Amino acid sequence: MGRIYSAPFQGIAVSAVQDVFEILCPSDAVLCLHRAEVSDETSETSEQAVILIRRGVGAVTSGSGGSTITPAPLQLGESASGATVERNNTTPMVVGSGTLTTLDSRAFNWLNGYLWAPTPEERIYISPGDRVAFNLVNAPGASRTCSGVLVFEELGG
Repeated sequence: MGRIYSAPFQGIAVSAVQDVFEILCPSDAVLCLHRAEVSDETSETSEQAVILIRRGVGAVTSGSGGSTITPAPLQLGESASGATVERNNTTPMVVGSGTLTTLDSRAFNWLNGYLWAPTPEERIYISPGDRVAFNLVNAPGASRTCSGVLVFEELGG
């Protein structure tokens, strides 16, 4: 078993199409995604949304407009993660000469929030240098104050 990390954000305005999470695998490890959640903290308005999980391999440009999250190890004494995690990139990642593949598409209602918690057989592994993004396909009808967390495992490194 590798080292488990949590990359949370809280109190962030979401009002545009964006990559809610983007994670870049370090060159000396493999990552396994365990869980992703996004929830609305304040709105009581029912509205449907869709998040795509997209894998970028090769020449894929990172999204921009968001911020970096420093992953926290869940076990005391673990080393820092080598992964780069970004949140709320309002310019989603784009493909250059690499490959962008949609791995999952899920509709959710903002009142319930988004939860992706795959069984062990369905977990996504990311190869060194590749990245995965959780892309909010449509802008919400009104700005929402959101929190979220991405939980992943680093193998090697």
